[in-house]
Amino acid sequence: MTRQDVHYEFDHHTTEFAEDPWRIYRKLRETCPVAHSAAYEDGFWVLTSYSDVRRCTVDTETFSSDGGDLLIPSENPGRLLPVQADPPMATAYRRLINPLFTVSAVRAMEPAIRRYVDDTIDEFIERGTADLVTDLALPVPGLVTMNLVGWPERDWPEVVEPIRDFSTHRVGEPERAAAGQRLAALRRRVSEDIRRRRQAPGDDLVTRLLAATVDGRPLDEDEIVDITMMVLFGGVDTTVAAIGNMALYLDSDRDLRARLSAHPELVPAAVDELLRYEAPVQGFARFVRADTEIGGERIRRGEKVLLAWASANRDPEAFPDPDTVRLDRSPNPHLSFGIGPHRCIGATLAKAELAIVLRRLLERMPDYTVDRARVRPTVSCGTTFARATVPVRFTPGSRLRAKGGDQA
Repeated sequence: MTRQDVHYEFDHHTTEFAEDPWRIYRKLRETCPVAHSAAYEDGFWVLTSYSDVRRCTVDTETFSSDGGDLLIPSENPGRLLPVQADPPMATAYRRLINPLFTVSAVRAMEPAIRRYVDDTIDEFIERGTADLVTDLALPVPGLVTMNLVGWPERDWPEVVEPIRDFSTHRVGEPERAAAGQRLAALRRRVSEDIRRRRQAPGDDLVTRLLAATVDGRPLDEDEIVDITMMVLFGGVDTTVAAIGNMALYLDSDRDLRARLSAHPELVPAAVDELLRYEAPVQGFARFVRADTEIGGERIRRGEKVLLAWASANRDPEAFPDPDTVRLDRSPNPHLSFGIGPHRCIGATLAKAELAIVLRRLLERMPDYTVDRARVRPTVSCGTTFARATVPVRFTPGSRLRAKGGDQA
């Protein structure tokens, strides 16, 4: 079989793809699970079956993350560590920030997360209308991430807005270019923090990294910036997308919604299953380090492969009845957080955050109804599958805190 035989006009940044990526993934899995696309640059391979995606994700010797931009097409917002490194260095970097994301550390953060969620809902609960993307999904992860890195809570838009715009617009669009400039400004802010914390250490991520060593040496400034930027990206992108997606789904499946309202202990299982069903991060690229074969196709050293985690999560070979949300999937080995040495280090925090958001949404706005005619996908979901708007109406409620911060 020639490369022409496996050529597929796959472009994950089109409007058609943003509206329904799952149909396109299904067609690829059924007709050409190892496909070659000429959409960008010198072309790339796209893998859509669970077995192929899983195999290549864990094989870091053949499929490397340490080769530059992991996006297709390439437009690097700056190196992110440990995502853009291979073991053993990726493992060494992960050890430095692991303490922030342990089960006990996440449990200690939960009271603050609940406060952020309730304070955010307080801002719109009395008016009976909201956009669950702009009014809830954007601020809550931003506030949690500010807490995590030790930055002022009021600065959350400075982080969330450029990450969101970068992830949901196409290369060449003015919004993405502007987001790239704001991300560069964020990197400069981290560098300024490094200089300040060398003189006056604090209780924050940069101070922790300044005291850390890897391979017996202190981290250099670039490494500290790269790790901090990864924490910022990781804290925002997946969770912002998932909040909007989950809220929209629960509007369409009222039986599940009623079940979760009556049995909130089921919310963690629902979070896991909804992350499988609509993976926020579609996948990342890898660089092929040695000639190899996948699904009978020869892939050459130097080529780029897109590992479509979102498609793998809908593969019927791995998940019976994959296009249905089922809370009885156990185990649920979805790839929404990746797998192997690069599995998302913040997965425990993200799932805890999402569970708190869903519980409080169902408790405080139990009758919310989405205005589906006004729901809009993002311009591009090639990197992140999300909705740009999820407008809702609900019975107005009462604030928990009086304006100014006192308990109401």
